[in-house]
Amino acid sequence: KDMNASKLVLHDTKFNINFLSDTFLGTMFQERNRSLLIPKNGNEYFIDRSGQIFYYIMQFYRTGKINIDSRVGPISINPKEIEIELDYFQIPRPTSSTIDKIVISKVNALVNTFKELIKEVAEYFMMKNSFKNFSTYIVICFLDNGQATVNAGLEKSLTDIFESTKHFAYNIMSIYKDEVKKYLKTIYPELTWDDEHIVGSVQYYKIRLTIDWNLNYGKILGNSCMSLLE
Repeated sequence: KDMNASKLVLHDTKFNINFLSDTFLGTMFQERNRSLLIPKNGNEYFIDRSGQIFYYIMQFYRTGKINIDSRVGPISINPKEIEIELDYFQIPRPTSSTIDKIVISKVNALVNTFKELIKEVAEYFMMKNSFKNFSTYIVICFLDNGQATVNAGLEKSLTDIFESTKHFAYNIMSIYKDEVKKYLKTIYPELTWDDEHIVGSVQYYKIRLTIDWNLNYGKILGNSCMSLLE
């Protein structure tokens, strides 16, 4: 497959798709449809879809699993774009029960609170440093009694930012801490995450987030509305 173009080139159609006949590629390569295919050079097929996201499609055919990450190599991809491609290729996704969705909503709420916290701290220090380089840290503690504390070095306290998620934050961290860490480091390359689990009369997770941001003039300009000037 050509990952650098919007068209995909399938050089090998021997991957096991016969048992996935209800998917787009499964239908496409069924024996009854072979006569409809017009390969180039005998075994190359062009599909006018996203070359980067096709990585996930191929992983599904290889492993039978969908492992969605927001980054393929150096390229960041919006999860919504991945969902659109999965729909196009008719890739089935595991369904969640109503009870599963309760946990999913709690995990998402906690992760979104992390993102809200990082955004607020980054904006504060970015403006304080006149949109130039800055380095700062945030220390978060999630206690097993349902409390949380935040120390971000701002003039105002940010502890209340976890008000709606602090009651279950410790338990979520006990199960999904490594996954939350990986996700945040993926979408925030400037972020360093260090944590420790303190055990005593009160148990808690202490998480230190360090943000080191350097102004990249060209990248900012190239991704802004002014990119049309280039």
